[in-house]
Amino acid sequence: NADEYLGEIINHFKNLGLDEDTLLVIISDHGISIGEKFGERAYGVFCYDTTLISTALFCHPRISPITVKNQVRSIDILPTILELLSISHDKNYKEIDGISLMPLINGKEDKRIAFSQSGNPLNSGKPPKKPNVYAVRTDEWKYIKNIHNNTEELYFLKDDPNEEINLINIEKEKSDEMRYQMNKILSS
Repeated sequence: NADEYLGEIINHFKNLGLDEDTLLVIISDHGISIGEKFGERAYGVFCYDTTLISTALFCHPRISPITVKNQVRSIDILPTILELLSISHDKNYKEIDGISLMPLINGKEDKRIAFSQSGNPLNSGKPPKKPNVYAVRTDEWKYIKNIHNNTEELYFLKDDPNEEINLINIEKEKSDEMRYQMNKILSS
């Protein structure tokens, strides 16, 4: 199983004497959705948590074994790696998107809004050329905009982790706030 293979990889680094100088980063590119939402025939069609939530594992002597419960974003992985390895950003290049996860790893509270986009192939069976589903997510709320049919969705994830009760027409103020956050990200 995966745990055994990971153990073998870590032991291999130890046997080579590289374990103190190696940062091992293991990430998955998507969640484990298996058709929980009607119409989802492949990964990456929708922006629901069953597809979006993935695993990230950092193995390094300077990181204590912990589980981060807060929402994290894949865009924050590179800044985290750079900080862990004490590599500063070269100012000759464009500023890096994302923020280091080290405050979260060190137990500090750090609320972040996550942005996702996807391409629903609809009835064509082929991925579209441009994304047609967008989402913004906090630890408690998720807003989804479906460009292909001009619909919106809003879920209170604390009470509705399976994203089944669309509150877009009920929670008007929260809908406006999340829509604003999405538009801000899309226009930047």
